[in-house]
Amino acid sequence: MDLLDGVIRSYDWGSTTALSDFRGVEPSDQPEAELWFGAHRSGPSSFRADGRYATSVEMPFLVKVLAVDRPLSLQVHPDEASAGVGYRREDVGGVLVDDPRRCFPDGRAKPEAVCAVGQFETLCGFRPIPEALEMAATSSLPERVLGPLRAGDWLAAVASALAASPEEVAAVAATAEASDGPTAGLVGRLAAIHHGDPALLLVPLLRHHVLDDGDLLYVAPGVLHAHLSGLAVEVMADSDDVVRAGLTSKFVDPMVLVGLLRPERLVDVEMVTGPVHRYDLEVDDIVLRRLSGTGLDAEVGGSGGPELLLCTDGSASVRSEDGGPDLVTLRGEAAWIGPEDGPMDLRVDGTVHWVACQDLGRHAR
Repeated sequence: MDLLDGVIRSYDWGSTTALSDFRGVEPSDQPEAELWFGAHRSGPSSFRADGRYATSVEMPFLVKVLAVDRPLSLQVHPDEASAGVGYRREDVGGVLVDDPRRCFPDGRAKPEAVCAVGQFETLCGFRPIPEALEMAATSSLPERVLGPLRAGDWLAAVASALAASPEEVAAVAATAEASDGPTAGLVGRLAAIHHGDPALLLVPLLRHHVLDDGDLLYVAPGVLHAHLSGLAVEVMADSDDVVRAGLTSKFVDPMVLVGLLRPERLVDVEMVTGPVHRYDLEVDDIVLRRLSGTGLDAEVGGSGGPELLLCTDGSASVRSEDGGPDLVTLRGEAAWIGPEDGPMDLRVDGTVHWVACQDLGRHAR
């Protein structure tokens, strides 16, 4: 076992203070958007003891802390088959892996779960058709969107929205500015940042979630989403494949995005039910638990797969059964437990997000 040193990723939507406060360090005066713990080539973590980078065998998942100060792009992630097709298509087309136009640099699916640290705001998943139609009408969405919605054709509705004219986008923004209510306020807020973006037409059609501390959303491949504000832990496959619809200065590919959409997928918030909570993820190979309390004990390690303990509040310590020194993690730090590490005692005095590659078959005591 060892401590992992995470990697800060700077994007324009990040906060200049949230991640530095989270880690207890001086701010860099740059927008710090994500803190990565993983082995992805874009930002591999290193082990504290010897400074070497983690490998994909040691870290087959990617854990991030998001610090969202302004909204992210409206985006979707691929499933395994779509990721493979997209990867091969871009390779054949000569799009380099580090090209900003590259949507499939890894060719792997990217399911993810986002767990709020404090309050976290996001758009995720489509509203039911009747509710979407009501919001579309009150938001002045054009008939090119309303028609497919009445027919229950989400893909055509999304494609039509993303092909909207400047005049149609301006009409939606003007209606939002003249209206009251949370949806109008959100459209107006996004229009002020992304003036004239056709993706604004999709905002009234999406479900607006405000997560409380510990609440989780599982974002399956094919689910359209855009995180809006707050701090959260994100657990995902080791992939950076993403296709964007808009609300960004980055490359967008509406045609490919529409082909990836799974509008029928329901998105529900999972709330924490106690001091030890195992989240109900729709994947078999990653387990996520949240442990929050004072003097809370659990047995970790010895599962045959790597595990990560990310401390998001207070402190936690791991004691090996061979009598070695405790490994202490503070807020903003992560401890890695290797596949060969034997069962160890975890003591939590705060909050820890515990990620493992498989069901450990054990419970906190």
